[in-house]
Amino acid sequence: MAFSTKQHDRILQRTLLDVQNGVYDSAKALENAIADLVSSGLPIEMVRPQVVSAFNSYAQSIRTVAEPLTNLSADYIAQSSLGPTQADITAQNTLLTLSQDNLSSMVTGHTEDVMQTIVLGTVAGLTLASLNGQVRGRISGVLMDSSDPTIRRIQRDLKRAMREGASARQITRYRAAIRDRLPKDIATANSLAVKLSSEADNSIGSYDGAFLKARSDELGTTQWRYAGGIIETSRPFCMAHVGDVMTKEQMERIWLGESWAGKEPGDPFVVRGGYNCLHYWVPIESEEDSKG
Repeated sequence: MAFSTKQHDRILQRTLLDVQNGVYDSAKALENAIADLVSSGLPIEMVRPQVVSAFNSYAQSIRTVAEPLTNLSADYIAQSSLGPTQADITAQNTLLTLSQDNLSSMVTGHTEDVMQTIVLGTVAGLTLASLNGQVRGRISGVLMDSSDPTIRRIQRDLKRAMREGASARQITRYRAAIRDRLPKDIATANSLAVKLSSEADNSIGSYDGAFLKARSDELGTTQWRYAGGIIETSRPFCMAHVGDVMTKEQMERIWLGESWAGKEPGDPFVVRGGYNCLHYWVPIESEEDSKG
């Protein structure tokens, strides 16, 4: 049975959307909880432990957002001549835990960013409404809660575009349109949601590549085909080699001999074109696999 890249591409895109929606939906709950604390007008010494507690709780709940990653490994197993093994289960659990740990660490690492915003805003004498807006921006970014009907309309358009897999250019336009209407003192660029979204994207590709590497070792694979679609932000390495069939030696020789923007150090199976890359190596188990 030939490996269906169309099926795996669909699963990759579905996993990406599920994880991204999970990130933004869960960040919204945290945003509202922290905003309520800010609006309470409690002194800083009483707010801090509650903010820390809220972030710690969120660091645990965000772990469930990564669970759809297992759909990727399940597809490799389903499309392989080798059924599920204990090694597959171990690899799947190890890689999922790594992705979950990375997301949790990012959440706890953002706690002080938000506390600093609260402390500095309080010392500067900001109104509760203004401070509330800054805190919301630090957590949910351009998808922060807003009473501006135009912003809310663009946010709905942005969410729909994300669900439908719109181009990066279109999504960037929506984000820019929202930022243009937000108060200038609200920073959204390094929000928790943006950080988690980027980490989630990268986790999907890394999980996919690392599991495939472990699976290939089990199968004794000697050749792979580089697969995936080409979009406007695809890197030169990916554009040049999608569809190519290579041995491990050929892969490593090309990897070491070429340079491109976004290239990352590491195992070519795992890092592929670089940060957030969703291309992957299809193990050649049959003549059909080599044809694409």
